[in-house]
Amino acid sequence: MVFLTQALALALLAVGTFAHPGESLRPDIRRRVNHLKHNERRSVTECTKSLHERGWINHQADRRHAKLNELRTKAGYSPVTRRDPDLDVELFGRQAGCVLDPEVTEGPYWVAGELIRQDLLPGVSGIETGVVVHLDINVIDVSTCEPVPDAFVELWGCNSTGVYTGVVASGNGDGSASEINNNALRGLQPTAENGTANFISVVPGHYVGRTNHLHTIIHHGATRLENDTISGGTISHVGQLYFEQTLLESVEQTVPYSTNTQEWTQNAVDQLFQMGFQGGDDPVVQVQMIGSTIEEGLYGTIDVGVNPAAVQNPSNVNWWTANGGVPNTDSMWTGYPWENGGGPFGGFGKKIRAFFKKLF
Repeated sequence: MVFLTQALALALLAVGTFAHPGESLRPDIRRRVNHLKHNERRSVTECTKSLHERGWINHQADRRHAKLNELRTKAGYSPVTRRDPDLDVELFGRQAGCVLDPEVTEGPYWVAGELIRQDLLPGVSGIETGVVVHLDINVIDVSTCEPVPDAFVELWGCNSTGVYTGVVASGNGDGSASEINNNALRGLQPTAENGTANFISVVPGHYVGRTNHLHTIIHHGATRLENDTISGGTISHVGQLYFEQTLLESVEQTVPYSTNTQEWTQNAVDQLFQMGFQGGDDPVVQVQMIGSTIEEGLYGTIDVGVNPAAVQNPSNVNWWTANGGVPNTDSMWTGYPWENGGGPFGGFGKKIRAFFKKLF
């Protein structure tokens, strides 16, 4: 499995594959392969027996079932039982099989210093519209099979029409300079004693070269400041969350998703999505409609496996401050998107393509 993954990765490295317009997938693939080769690598699935024996999985199933019914009641619907044929049993975490591990880069649109908040919909331009998803994330230490309390989960993604807030870049919306001050669909939440963090966001839209996805970073040992941001600590996890293709097809038919004219790269042809399943991982969020239509919102769950001792060093393109966004002039993403094969991996990309031309 790992050998095939490395072979696929080398093939992808040899061609011009892109994540965001102009963004190379090469560093993402390279990091994924190194991660899969690591002898000490474990996933949440390897903790299933231990979690079952301690009753943690059953507790999470009860908690998630109660949360779904709470959302249904608020929406004017009656509670549902576990035996309801329309319920996805995986939603409640009994399999502990939805996992992520450190594997990909943060991409060019990570803004550090975002606010600690559960509701990510508000921004300077108002409330973001789209299919709302109430996201329930469990963070589990795969080295001990214990939930991780007192960590901070950071979440961000593009809006319903494929535009990232907080960043001014060619190909990202209309390139308005004021966008740097918008912090919608970005934020952090602390994990509770049971390792859980909750967010309210929207199912992300699509843009050229990538399927719909969310970004996540897990912080450890950070200090919560009076202005509801964090300082210090380490980062153990940089990853991406995805959604089932059938769900996305329904979402993309609703407004404002349907107004997006960018080419849609679906799950089946997104290289990073496919590689996310190697090594026993499953990066897809399990979802359940709150009401009778997706427009009434979704409840989504996923378990994230991390090694708190690991240290990742992502590079933020901007900082969020009390006065709005500020560029990070030391970021590796400064000046993105790069032209004419530029950027930190441009030269390497030319060399690897030349090598494969000789080889084949």
